Amino acid sequence: MKLKDRIKSFRRIKASLLKRNTKNWRIHSEPQHAALRAILKEVGFASACLVRECNNGTYELIDGHLRAEIAEEEKVPCLILDVTKSEANKLLATFDSVTSMANTDQDALDRLINSIPAVSEDLQELLNQLSSNMSGLLDESNGEDESHLLRDSFSVLIDCQSESEQVALLNRFKKEGLQCRAWIS
Repeated sequence: MKLKDRIKSFRRIKASLLKRNTKNWRIHSEPQHAALRAILKEVGFASACLVRECNNGTYELIDGHLRAEIAEEEKVPCLILDVTKSEANKLLATFDSVTSMANTDQDALDRLINSIPAVSEDLQELLNQLSSNMSGLLDESNGEDESHLLRDSFSVLIDCQSESEQVALLNRFKKEGLQCRAWIS
């Protein structure tokens, strides 16, 4: 199979000049802002924003909205894609979603986190959350099929903005003695 290379150039563009995509469906929580700020402060940019060049010479974000928001007046690395508006929408809808389909090898994640030398307090908090969040979600997702409990019962489904918010709510509700479980869709 021959795959197309849709990257036409690489540029560093002032973040405030990047047009936010009005169809962006992701909502970034404050914990996610703090986590990304911590890793950007500790390591810096290690990934490029995906943008498409519009007819008027501006650039519209496809991926990297939060990075651009945090960077504000700084230049951010951008991959300029040769895609139509329709293709950009397909990428916007699926880009990080495909990555989130991956399973977590908790032992490998823990070994990776434990191999990282001393870091700032903010980044250490993020690493601790990653380790505990993944463990909590794995415990929930690897359990028995309890879908029968959804019939003839009263349930509340809460849409969370992020995986970490979901884990925090699960932990809180369990501490309060409520029967609850993760539901990932």
